[in-house]
Amino acid sequence: MNRTAFIIVTFCTIATLRDEVSAQWVQQNSGTTQTLTDVVMLDSVTAVVSGRNRSVLRTTNSGATWTDITAPMSSTERWNGLSFYDASNGIVVGDNGVMFTTTNGGASWFWHQIPGGQQCLSAIHVSPGSFYVGADSGWLYYTLDTGRTWSSNKISAGPIRTLFRSRGDSFSDQRYALTPYSILTEYSMQPVDWREQVLPGFLGLGSEACDAEFCDGGSSGFIVGVQGDLRASPAVLRKRSSDTGWTQISSGTPRDGAFLGISAPSAKTVYICGSGGMLMRSIDTGTSWIAAAVPTKRTLNAIYFFNEHRGFAVGDSGTILFTSNGGITGVSHPDNSFPKDFDLEQNYPNPFNPSTTISFRLPASAFVSLKIYDGLGREIATLLAQDFPPGVHKTEWNAGAFPSGIYFCRFNAGSFSGVKRLVLLK
Repeated sequence: MNRTAFIIVTFCTIATLRDEVSAQWVQQNSGTTQTLTDVVMLDSVTAVVSGRNRSVLRTTNSGATWTDITAPMSSTERWNGLSFYDASNGIVVGDNGVMFTTTNGGASWFWHQIPGGQQCLSAIHVSPGSFYVGADSGWLYYTLDTGRTWSSNKISAGPIRTLFRSRGDSFSDQRYALTPYSILTEYSMQPVDWREQVLPGFLGLGSEACDAEFCDGGSSGFIVGVQGDLRASPAVLRKRSSDTGWTQISSGTPRDGAFLGISAPSAKTVYICGSGGMLMRSIDTGTSWIAAAVPTKRTLNAIYFFNEHRGFAVGDSGTILFTSNGGITGVSHPDNSFPKDFDLEQNYPNPFNPSTTISFRLPASAFVSLKIYDGLGREIATLLAQDFPPGVHKTEWNAGAFPSGIYFCRFNAGSFSGVKRLVLLK
């Protein structure tokens, strides 16, 4: 994506002897140069990816190898969206009303034709064999018998980009449809009863919503897209249980471009991806965001996390990225003793361009908050907000997208607080 405020954390604890480096995001060989449009993880190692001509890919080993299951078939459709009800039952939808279904986790697929020959963009399961399909014409198609018979209803004048559902603690199974400028809510649990609400922030020329999701196990929902008019600016809307509507929040990135995909694997953890390799993470339900360092500048169209740590992002030119640790690189070395006091050390090097290492010491386990502020006292990045064991820990801040100037690093652990002055010279 590539405004980068990314962290590399080094854990140094007593009686620990590891020398292990785990890459943040690893680029994999997809075996295709087609644009990849969607991805779903079925378990911690199995994933299915949809793409353009003859590109429905499957892995059973965390992406070490990918198999294109449509290669032996005659279909050359543009595949646009995936939906799985569970690890077995799934569908992929594409142009000209073509759809594949699977009942064995994508090992084999069966061809179906949706009436009307529409460009189908999205799908969602109601139960195994029962699902909705959203088309670019605003028509919603639904079947209760795995595509043998269909019904339809035009619910919007805009294309149905995404179909998604609530995922709160008490699962209410509320279903939603997203268009470039509105959100529709299904009432009375009937596929013909939808109510449309215009979204704030997506009304200007060049503005559009692209994807949406509710947090798994939480009540907050997110919509991502782009705001146009004077410039193309990545946009995020959020709706919490206490909110009466969707409101725009800051993603912390100054880059132009669009957010295209979102995955929210827990009540507080959210990932978003988009144009130019943008990839952001929040661990506080969207209050603050960290930009991840990724090995590509190609557009990332979709992202999916099986849990807080294991996920894929897919995009243009066959791009597939994988992480097994949420995008954090860990390096561990032995240490012979615990620090005696809490301490935030001066970053090194200082001045720096564009990266610097920040070290801190913990005599006991503590929740650590490490934030960066600009010279006006405005918070611009949260590097750490998590529990750490006792020991010496290191964090790298890559400030490549920030201007030269004076910055401040604030460290809080338990009752201890410290601040260091950082000088970025380009």
